[in-house]
Amino acid sequence: MAEQPSFQHRVPKTVINVLTLEPGTRVRLVGDAIAEVIANPQDGVWLFLRYLAAPSNPDQVGAEEMVFAEDVLEVIETAG
Repeated sequence: MAEQPSFQHRVPKTVINVLTLEPGTRVRLVGDAIAEVIANPQDGVWLFLRYLAAPSNPDQVGAEEMVFAEDVLEVIETAG
């Protein structure tokens, strides 16, 4: 019998409505990176984030990029 592939993608514990995430909200991403929302285009697919911590890629800290909503595992701290 063939060996099943190993997947590192973690499934969120709860469903996160990314449409409600405001700038300043901190989130945990796949790979245990921590990032802050800097803009939300309200399309339900993308978020613009700034990396605050990235254990698997420390060079990412401070970088800003678009991230798929499905990569958000949990909300750590809400804005405001």
